[in-house]
Amino acid sequence: ETLGQLLPHLLEQLELCQKSLSGYLEKKRLLFPRFFFVSDTGLLEILGQASDSHSIQAHLLGLFDNVKTVTFHEKEYDKILKINSREPETIELDSPVVASGNVETWLGALMKMVFQSVHTIIRQASVVIDDPNFNLMEFLGEYPAQVSILGLQVIWTRDSESALENARSDKKIMSQTNDHFLEILNNLIEMTTHDLTKIMRIRYETLITIHVHQRDIFDDIVKKNVKTPKDFEWLKQTRFYYIEEKDHCLISITDVDFTYQNEFVG
Repeated sequence: ETLGQLLPHLLEQLELCQKSLSGYLEKKRLLFPRFFFVSDTGLLEILGQASDSHSIQAHLLGLFDNVKTVTFHEKEYDKILKINSREPETIELDSPVVASGNVETWLGALMKMVFQSVHTIIRQASVVIDDPNFNLMEFLGEYPAQVSILGLQVIWTRDSESALENARSDKKIMSQTNDHFLEILNNLIEMTTHDLTKIMRIRYETLITIHVHQRDIFDDIVKKNVKTPKDFEWLKQTRFYYIEEKDHCLISITDVDFTYQNEFVG
């Protein structure tokens, strides 16, 4: 009888605890929205182990697209210097992030620094691409994979639009540009005959897949006798630009523009 009276009271208290806990987790998620991608159990584990910054390693893939681990300073326990992907591929942060205080605060700082660091590499790549002595194969091998892919797409967009802008005055430029894209494809294929590491082989295979698609698009544009970059046959394609004046990368489809978000994808 006593137990029968006690159980409803305990259930009521349990529901209050559950409601308070849900409210607490909701506040943390609102402070760092990527916590919405983590289960209540996972988030409780992150918050419960927040005093040890290194414990976050097990949860990073749930919070970032492809940050598997971070590299901490050898002597300064809470200082994050680099991020590492699954593959693994490493990017050094522009500035170290100190993983102390509220976990949602320093994770937010880490996220912003990741975006900034990826953007810095893209900005550097845009300068290299415009260099008169630019070597595409060296560039594709030296830069992080996502920047290599983005660089190849920016080059394709730039060269395609240049050819289209001059197509009326230069009768050969479209076919010459098409041959140039075929040469790039052949060079990429030739790279796969070398003794490559697993990660580099995957990189070149991905670049080949993307550039085969790009080359096919331009070949189709040539066959359709398109002579201006304002033609819908060109505008309907996904086009990549680095806008130096605004210091960001832009992705355009028809008349819609998207700003590249600088998420590290490895």
